[in-house]
Amino acid sequence: MQVRLKKGRETLQIAIADDKIEGVLSGSAAAPIPAETIDAVIEEGLHRHCPDDIAARKMAVIIPDDTRLWARGDRYVPTIVKTLQKLGADSQNMVIVIALGTHADVAEERFPELAGAYCCRTAPVINSANRNRARLDFIGRTSRGTDVLLTREVAEAEHIVIFGGVLHHMIAGFGGGRKYLFPGVAGYDSIQQNHSLALDETGLPHPLVRQACLEGNPVNEDIEEACDMVLQDRGCTYVSVAVNGEGEIFHARAGELRDTFMTSCRKLNEVCTAPIDRKGDFVICSAGGHRTDGQLYQASKALFNGAEALKHDGCLLLVAECTDGHGNARFADMLKRHRNDPAALGNKLLTGFDMPSYIALRVIDLLRRYRIGLCSGFSQEETEEMGFSYVQDVSSYVKKLDGTGYIIPFAENILPVSAS
Repeated sequence: MQVRLKKGRETLQIAIADDKIEGVLSGSAAAPIPAETIDAVIEEGLHRHCPDDIAARKMAVIIPDDTRLWARGDRYVPTIVKTLQKLGADSQNMVIVIALGTHADVAEERFPELAGAYCCRTAPVINSANRNRARLDFIGRTSRGTDVLLTREVAEAEHIVIFGGVLHHMIAGFGGGRKYLFPGVAGYDSIQQNHSLALDETGLPHPLVRQACLEGNPVNEDIEEACDMVLQDRGCTYVSVAVNGEGEIFHARAGELRDTFMTSCRKLNEVCTAPIDRKGDFVICSAGGHRTDGQLYQASKALFNGAEALKHDGCLLLVAECTDGHGNARFADMLKRHRNDPAALGNKLLTGFDMPSYIALRVIDLLRRYRIGLCSGFSQEETEEMGFSYVQDVSSYVKKLDGTGYIIPFAENILPVSAS
Protein backbone atom coordinates (compact mmCIF):
# COMPACT_ATOMS: atom_id res chain seq x y z
CA MET A 1 0.00 0.00 0.00
CA GLN A 2 1.14 3.51 -0.76
CA VAL A 3 0.50 5.97 2.06
CA ARG A 4 0.66 9.74 1.68
CA LEU A 5 1.44 11.89 4.73
CA LYS A 6 1.64 15.67 4.77
CA LYS A 7 4.66 17.33 6.35
CA GLY A 8 4.62 21.10 6.16
CA ARG A 9 3.95 21.94 2.52
CA GLU A 10 5.34 18.68 1.17
CA THR A 11 3.84 15.21 0.93
CA LEU A 12 5.71 12.06 1.93
CA GLN A 13 4.84 8.89 0.05
CA ILE A 14 5.52 5.67 1.93
CA ALA A 15 5.18 2.03 0.88
CA ILE A 16 3.97 -0.41 3.55
CA ALA A 17 2.80 -4.00 3.22
CA ASP A 18 -0.98 -4.40 3.29
CA ASP A 19 -0.83 -7.17 5.88
CA LYS A 20 0.90 -4.84 8.35
CA ILE A 21 -1.95 -2.32 8.34
CA GLU A 22 -4.88 -2.74 10.73
CA GLY A 23 -6.49 0.29 9.14
CA VAL A 24 -6.09 3.79 7.76
CA LEU A 25 -8.06 5.94 10.19
CA SER A 26 -9.78 8.84 8.51
CA GLY A 27 -13.17 8.90 10.20
CA SER A 28 -16.49 8.65 8.38
CA ALA A 29 -16.93 9.94 4.88
CA ALA A 30 -18.12 13.54 4.88
CA ALA A 31 -17.90 15.57 1.72
CA PRO A 32 -16.58 19.12 2.04
CA ILE A 33 -19.22 21.79 1.60
CA PRO A 34 -18.74 24.64 -0.90
CA ALA A 35 -17.60 28.01 0.39
CA GLU A 36 -20.78 29.56 -0.97
CA THR A 37 -22.87 27.21 1.17
CA ILE A 38 -20.92 28.24 4.26
CA ASP A 39 -21.47 31.90 3.34
CA ALA A 40 -25.22 31.21 3.16
CA VAL A 41 -25.21 29.46 6.56
CA ILE A 42 -23.41 32.42 8.11
CA GLU A 43 -25.75 34.98 6.56
CA GLU A 44 -28.92 33.09 7.54
CA GLY A 45 -27.69 32.45 11.08
CA LEU A 46 -26.71 36.06 11.70
CA HIS A 47 -29.99 37.34 10.25
CA ARG A 48 -31.91 34.99 12.54
CA HIS A 49 -29.94 35.47 15.73
CA CYS A 50 -28.53 39.01 15.83
CA PRO A 51 -30.53 41.68 17.72
CA ASP A 52 -32.89 44.00 15.84
CA ASP A 53 -31.14 47.08 17.22
CA ILE A 54 -27.70 45.94 16.08
CA ALA A 55 -26.97 49.41 14.66
CA ALA A 56 -26.89 50.79 18.20
CA ARG A 57 -24.87 47.94 19.73
CA LYS A 58 -21.16 47.80 20.47
CA MET A 59 -19.96 44.61 18.73
CA ALA A 60 -17.01 42.29 19.32
CA VAL A 61 -16.17 39.61 16.77
CA ILE A 62 -13.92 36.92 18.29
CA ILE A 63 -11.77 34.91 15.86
CA PRO A 64 -9.10 32.16 16.18
CA ASP A 65 -5.38 32.87 16.26
CA ASP A 66 -2.76 31.49 13.89
CA THR A 67 -2.92 27.98 15.42
CA ARG A 68 -6.39 27.54 13.85
CA LEU A 69 -5.74 28.50 10.24
CA TRP A 70 -7.71 25.44 9.11
CA ALA A 71 -10.93 27.25 10.10
CA ARG A 72 -10.25 29.65 7.19
CA GLY A 73 -10.91 32.90 9.00
CA ASP A 74 -9.39 34.73 6.05
CA ARG A 75 -12.30 33.48 3.94
CA TYR A 76 -15.25 33.55 6.36
CA VAL A 77 -14.64 36.41 8.81
CA PRO A 78 -15.23 38.88 5.93
CA THR A 79 -18.59 37.17 5.29
CA ILE A 80 -19.48 37.71 8.96
CA VAL A 81 -18.48 41.38 8.94
CA LYS A 82 -20.21 42.14 5.62
CA THR A 83 -23.39 40.44 6.85
CA LEU A 84 -23.32 42.45 10.09
CA GLN A 85 -22.94 45.61 8.05
CA LYS A 86 -25.93 44.66 5.89
CA LEU A 87 -27.93 44.22 9.08
CA GLY A 88 -27.00 47.77 10.08
CA ALA A 89 -23.95 47.27 12.30
CA ASP A 90 -21.58 50.23 12.28
CA SER A 91 -17.95 49.25 11.71
CA GLN A 92 -17.03 52.17 14.00
CA ASN A 93 -18.81 50.27 16.77
CA MET A 94 -17.10 46.97 15.95
CA VAL A 95 -13.80 45.37 17.02
CA ILE A 96 -12.31 42.07 15.84
CA VAL A 97 -10.49 40.31 18.68
CA ILE A 98 -8.01 37.47 18.11
CA ALA A 99 -8.52 34.82 20.81
CA LEU A 100 -4.96 34.12 21.91
CA GLY A 101 -5.60 32.23 25.11
CA THR A 102 -2.04 32.05 26.44
CA HIS A 103 -0.41 32.07 22.99
CA ALA A 104 1.91 34.85 21.86
CA ASP A 105 0.55 37.94 20.13
CA VAL A 106 0.00 37.59 16.40
CA ALA A 107 2.03 40.14 14.43
CA GLU A 108 -0.08 42.82 12.73
CA GLU A 109 1.21 41.91 9.27
CA ARG A 110 -0.39 38.48 9.73
CA PHE A 111 -3.86 39.78 10.59
CA PRO A 112 -5.12 39.32 6.98
CA GLU A 113 -4.36 35.57 7.29
CA LEU A 114 -6.77 35.41 10.21
CA ALA A 115 -9.45 37.97 9.35
CA GLY A 116 -9.06 38.68 5.63
CA ALA A 117 -7.86 41.89 4.01
CA TYR A 118 -11.38 43.38 3.88
CA CYS A 119 -11.83 43.19 7.66
CA CYS A 120 -8.41 44.69 8.30
CA ARG A 121 -9.50 47.73 6.26
CA THR A 122 -12.96 47.90 7.84
CA ALA A 123 -12.65 47.52 11.62
CA PRO A 124 -9.87 47.42 14.24
CA VAL A 125 -8.24 43.98 14.57
CA ILE A 126 -6.54 43.42 17.92
CA ASN A 127 -4.97 40.63 19.96
CA SER A 128 -6.75 39.65 23.17
CA ALA A 129 -5.26 41.02 26.38
CA ASN A 130 -3.53 37.85 27.64
CA ARG A 131 -0.94 39.19 30.15
CA ASN A 132 -1.82 42.88 29.72
CA ARG A 133 -3.63 43.52 33.01
CA ALA A 134 -4.45 47.08 32.00
CA ARG A 135 -6.81 45.70 29.33
CA LEU A 136 -8.61 43.18 31.56
CA ASP A 137 -11.97 43.61 33.32
CA PHE A 138 -13.06 41.48 36.28
CA ILE A 139 -16.40 39.77 35.59
CA GLY A 140 -16.71 37.53 38.64
CA ARG A 141 -15.45 34.33 40.28
CA THR A 142 -16.63 30.78 39.49
CA SER A 143 -17.66 28.29 42.17
CA ARG A 144 -14.31 26.54 41.67
CA GLY A 145 -12.46 29.77 42.43
CA THR A 146 -11.49 30.91 38.92
CA ASP A 147 -11.30 34.70 38.57
CA VAL A 148 -12.97 35.60 35.28
CA LEU A 149 -10.82 38.39 33.84
CA LEU A 150 -11.79 39.27 30.28
CA THR A 151 -10.30 41.39 27.52
CA ARG A 152 -11.90 44.82 27.99
CA GLU A 153 -12.97 45.27 24.37
CA VAL A 154 -15.06 42.08 24.68
CA ALA A 155 -16.29 42.88 28.21
CA GLU A 156 -17.62 46.22 26.93
CA ALA A 157 -19.41 44.71 23.91
CA GLU A 158 -23.21 44.53 23.91
CA HIS A 159 -23.31 41.68 21.40
CA ILE A 160 -20.58 39.14 20.69
CA VAL A 161 -20.09 37.11 17.54
CA ILE A 162 -17.71 34.14 17.79
CA PHE A 163 -16.20 32.47 14.74
CA GLY A 164 -14.18 29.29 15.05
CA GLY A 165 -13.93 25.57 14.56
CA VAL A 166 -14.95 22.73 16.84
CA LEU A 167 -12.42 19.94 17.41
CA HIS A 168 -11.56 17.32 20.00
CA HIS A 169 -9.50 18.88 22.80
CA MET A 170 -7.34 17.03 25.32
CA ILE A 171 -8.33 19.28 28.24
CA ALA A 172 -11.70 20.88 27.56
CA GLY A 173 -13.15 17.80 25.83
CA PHE A 174 -13.92 19.87 22.75
CA GLY A 175 -12.36 23.07 21.50
CA GLY A 176 -14.54 25.75 19.99
CA GLY A 177 -17.73 27.50 21.04
CA ARG A 178 -17.57 28.71 24.62
CA LYS A 179 -13.80 28.17 24.65
CA TYR A 180 -13.17 31.08 22.27
CA LEU A 181 -14.78 33.34 24.87
CA PHE A 182 -13.19 31.75 27.92
CA PRO A 183 -10.30 31.04 27.97
CA GLY A 184 -9.86 32.46 24.44
CA VAL A 185 -10.06 36.17 25.33
CA ALA A 186 -9.43 35.79 29.08
CA GLY A 187 -6.42 36.95 31.06
CA TYR A 188 -3.40 34.70 31.46
CA ASP A 189 -3.87 34.15 35.21
CA SER A 190 -7.55 33.26 34.77
CA ILE A 191 -6.61 30.67 32.17
CA GLN A 192 -4.03 29.06 34.46
CA GLN A 193 -6.61 28.86 37.27
CA ASN A 194 -9.08 27.14 34.97
CA HIS A 195 -6.60 24.76 33.42
CA SER A 196 -5.14 23.79 36.81
CA LEU A 197 -8.35 21.80 37.25
CA ALA A 198 -6.83 19.31 34.79
CA LEU A 199 -4.76 17.87 37.67
CA ASP A 200 -5.95 15.90 40.67
CA GLU A 201 -4.68 16.62 44.18
CA THR A 202 -1.62 14.39 43.66
CA GLY A 203 -0.42 16.18 40.53
CA LEU A 204 -1.65 13.48 38.16
CA PRO A 205 -3.96 14.18 35.17
CA HIS A 206 -7.67 14.12 36.13
CA PRO A 207 -9.26 11.02 34.52
CA LEU A 208 -12.20 12.96 32.99
CA VAL A 209 -10.01 15.69 31.52
CA ARG A 210 -9.66 14.21 28.06
CA GLN A 211 -10.80 14.37 24.46
CA ALA A 212 -14.55 14.21 23.74
CA CYS A 213 -15.51 14.35 27.44
CA LEU A 214 -17.68 17.25 28.63
CA GLU A 215 -19.82 15.86 31.47
CA GLY A 216 -17.84 15.57 34.69
CA ASN A 217 -14.84 17.31 33.15
CA PRO A 218 -14.00 20.02 35.73
CA VAL A 219 -12.17 22.19 33.20
CA ASN A 220 -15.16 22.26 30.85
CA GLU A 221 -17.67 22.82 33.64
CA ASP A 222 -15.64 25.76 34.95
CA ILE A 223 -15.46 27.20 31.40
CA GLU A 224 -19.23 26.93 31.02
CA GLU A 225 -19.83 28.67 34.33
CA ALA A 226 -17.43 31.49 33.37
CA CYS A 227 -19.17 31.95 30.02
CA ASP A 228 -22.59 32.11 31.69
CA MET A 229 -21.25 34.98 33.79
CA VAL A 230 -19.88 36.82 30.78
CA LEU A 231 -23.06 36.42 28.73
CA GLN A 232 -25.52 37.26 31.53
CA ASP A 233 -26.14 40.78 30.19
CA ARG A 234 -25.29 40.46 26.51
CA GLY A 235 -26.11 38.42 23.43
CA CYS A 236 -23.82 36.00 21.61
CA THR A 237 -23.95 34.39 18.18
CA TYR A 238 -21.64 31.50 17.32
CA VAL A 239 -20.51 30.73 13.77
CA SER A 240 -19.11 27.20 13.91
CA VAL A 241 -17.21 25.10 11.39
CA ALA A 242 -15.76 21.59 11.63
CA VAL A 243 -13.31 19.78 9.38
CA ASN A 244 -13.31 16.15 8.26
CA GLY A 245 -10.44 13.67 8.35
CA GLU A 246 -8.77 15.41 5.40
CA GLY A 247 -8.92 18.82 7.00
CA GLU A 248 -11.78 20.12 4.81
CA ILE A 249 -14.81 21.91 6.21
CA PHE A 250 -17.81 19.55 6.15
CA HIS A 251 -20.06 21.30 8.68
CA ALA A 252 -21.12 24.88 9.33
CA ARG A 253 -23.77 26.25 11.64
CA ALA A 254 -24.61 29.68 13.07
CA GLY A 255 -26.89 30.58 15.95
CA GLU A 256 -27.15 30.59 19.74
CA LEU A 257 -23.85 29.66 21.38
CA ARG A 258 -24.63 26.49 23.36
CA ASP A 259 -27.02 24.89 20.87
CA THR A 260 -24.67 25.58 17.96
CA PHE A 261 -21.69 24.25 19.90
CA MET A 262 -23.37 21.04 21.07
CA THR A 263 -24.78 20.32 17.60
CA SER A 264 -21.31 20.82 16.13
CA CYS A 265 -19.77 18.49 18.74
CA ARG A 266 -22.22 15.74 17.76
CA LYS A 267 -21.43 16.25 14.07
CA LEU A 268 -17.72 16.14 14.81
CA ASN A 269 -18.04 12.87 16.70
CA GLU A 270 -20.03 11.34 13.84
CA VAL A 271 -17.29 12.12 11.34
CA CYS A 272 -14.00 12.47 13.23
CA THR A 273 -13.95 9.53 15.60
CA ALA A 274 -12.59 6.24 14.28
CA PRO A 275 -13.75 3.04 16.05
CA ILE A 276 -11.05 0.38 16.38
CA ASP A 277 -11.43 -3.26 17.48
CA ARG A 278 -7.93 -3.53 18.92
CA LYS A 279 -4.98 -1.31 19.62
CA GLY A 280 -2.00 -1.47 17.29
CA ASP A 281 1.63 -2.42 17.72
CA PHE A 282 2.43 0.84 15.95
CA VAL A 283 0.80 4.06 14.80
CA ILE A 284 2.09 6.32 12.06
CA CYS A 285 0.43 9.70 12.10
CA SER A 286 0.75 13.13 10.56
CA ALA A 287 -0.40 16.35 12.18
CA GLY A 288 -1.87 17.22 8.78
CA GLY A 289 0.48 19.60 7.01
CA HIS A 290 1.28 23.30 7.15
CA ARG A 291 -2.04 24.51 8.56
CA THR A 292 -1.63 22.36 11.68
CA ASP A 293 2.05 21.38 12.07
CA GLY A 294 3.84 24.74 12.22
CA GLN A 295 4.95 24.18 15.83
CA LEU A 296 5.42 21.15 18.07
CA TYR A 297 3.29 22.66 20.84
CA GLN A 298 0.19 22.53 18.63
CA ALA A 299 1.19 19.37 16.71
CA SER A 300 1.21 17.50 20.04
CA LYS A 301 -2.59 17.28 19.66
CA ALA A 302 -2.00 14.79 16.85
CA LEU A 303 0.31 12.89 19.19
CA PHE A 304 -2.36 12.59 21.90
CA ASN A 305 -4.95 11.42 19.39
CA GLY A 306 -2.60 8.90 17.79
CA ALA A 307 -1.70 7.36 21.15
CA GLU A 308 -5.36 6.36 21.63
CA ALA A 309 -4.83 3.62 19.00
CA LEU A 310 -1.57 2.26 20.44
CA LYS A 311 -0.72 -0.68 22.71
CA HIS A 312 1.42 -0.08 25.77
CA ASP A 313 5.09 0.13 24.75
CA GLY A 314 4.10 0.33 21.08
CA CYS A 315 5.83 2.48 18.46
CA LEU A 316 4.39 5.82 17.36
CA LEU A 317 5.76 8.07 14.64
CA LEU A 318 4.63 11.70 14.49
CA VAL A 319 5.21 13.52 11.20
CA ALA A 320 5.14 17.31 11.73
CA GLU A 321 7.39 19.85 10.03
CA CYS A 322 7.48 22.32 12.95
CA THR A 323 8.65 25.20 10.76
CA ASP A 324 8.23 27.58 13.72
CA GLY A 325 10.05 25.27 16.13
CA HIS A 326 8.71 24.38 19.57
CA GLY A 327 5.99 27.03 19.55
CA ASN A 328 6.44 27.76 23.25
CA ALA A 329 9.74 28.23 25.07
CA ARG A 330 8.48 27.01 28.46
CA PHE A 331 6.94 23.90 26.93
CA ALA A 332 10.31 23.08 25.34
CA ASP A 333 12.25 23.84 28.53
CA MET A 334 10.02 21.66 30.73
CA LEU A 335 10.09 18.85 28.17
CA LYS A 336 13.88 18.79 28.15
CA ARG A 337 14.37 19.37 31.86
CA HIS A 338 11.81 16.88 33.20
CA ARG A 339 11.65 14.15 30.57
CA ASN A 340 13.25 11.74 33.06
CA ASP A 341 11.46 13.10 36.14
CA PRO A 342 7.76 13.78 35.44
CA ALA A 343 6.82 13.51 39.14
CA ALA A 344 8.86 16.63 39.91
CA LEU A 345 7.05 18.50 37.14
CA GLY A 346 3.66 17.32 38.44
CA ASN A 347 4.49 18.59 41.93
CA LYS A 348 5.64 21.90 40.48
CA LEU A 349 2.34 22.29 38.66
CA LEU A 350 0.39 21.78 41.90
CA THR A 351 1.96 24.89 43.38
CA GLY A 352 2.03 27.01 40.22
CA PHE A 353 0.10 25.79 37.19
CA ASP A 354 0.90 26.87 33.67
CA MET A 355 -0.45 25.35 30.48
CA PRO A 356 2.82 24.83 28.55
CA SER A 357 4.27 22.86 31.48
CA TYR A 358 1.11 20.77 31.69
CA ILE A 359 1.29 19.92 27.98
CA ALA A 360 4.95 19.00 28.52
CA LEU A 361 3.90 16.70 31.38
CA ARG A 362 1.35 14.97 29.16
CA VAL A 363 3.93 14.52 26.38
CA ILE A 364 6.46 13.12 28.85
CA ASP A 365 3.82 10.68 30.07
CA LEU A 366 3.43 9.41 26.49
CA LEU A 367 7.20 9.26 25.98
CA ARG A 368 7.48 6.99 29.03
CA ARG A 369 4.66 4.67 27.93
CA TYR A 370 5.47 4.39 24.21
CA ARG A 371 8.43 4.48 21.86
CA ILE A 372 7.87 7.71 19.96
CA GLY A 373 9.71 8.93 16.90
CA LEU A 374 9.51 12.43 15.41
CA CYS A 375 10.02 13.27 11.75
CA SER A 376 10.28 17.05 11.63
CA GLY A 377 12.49 20.01 10.85
CA PHE A 378 14.34 19.66 14.16
CA SER A 379 17.93 18.43 14.19
CA GLN A 380 18.76 15.02 15.61
CA GLU A 381 20.30 16.62 18.70
CA GLU A 382 17.24 18.78 19.39
CA THR A 383 14.83 15.89 18.76
CA GLU A 384 16.61 13.57 21.16
CA GLU A 385 17.04 16.30 23.76
CA MET A 386 13.24 16.50 23.93
CA GLY A 387 13.00 12.74 24.44
CA PHE A 388 11.90 11.66 20.94
CA SER A 389 13.69 9.29 18.59
CA TYR A 390 15.00 11.10 15.52
CA VAL A 391 13.48 9.86 12.26
CA GLN A 392 14.66 11.32 8.97
CA ASP A 393 13.74 8.55 6.51
CA VAL A 394 10.17 7.41 7.16
CA SER A 395 10.38 4.59 4.62
CA SER A 396 13.33 3.03 6.45
CA TYR A 397 11.55 3.47 9.78
CA VAL A 398 8.46 1.66 8.48
CA LYS A 399 10.49 -1.34 7.26
CA LYS A 400 11.75 -1.97 10.80
CA LEU A 401 8.30 -2.03 12.41
CA ASP A 402 7.03 -5.31 13.88
CA GLY A 403 3.40 -6.39 14.13
CA THR A 404 0.44 -4.51 12.73
CA GLY A 405 -0.80 -0.98 13.26
CA TYR A 406 -2.64 2.07 12.06
CA ILE A 407 -2.01 4.98 9.73
CA ILE A 408 -3.64 8.31 10.67
CA PRO A 409 -2.97 10.84 7.88
CA PHE A 410 -4.70 13.74 9.70
CA ALA A 411 -4.28 12.88 13.37
CA GLU A 412 -5.03 16.46 14.44
CA ASN A 413 -8.63 15.79 13.35
CA ILE A 414 -9.19 12.07 14.04
CA LEU A 415 -9.76 10.53 17.46
CA PRO A 416 -9.48 6.69 17.60
CA VAL A 417 -12.05 5.10 19.91
CA SER A 418 -11.29 1.59 21.16
CA ALA A 419 -14.05 -0.93 21.72
CA SER A 420 -11.99 -2.59 24.45
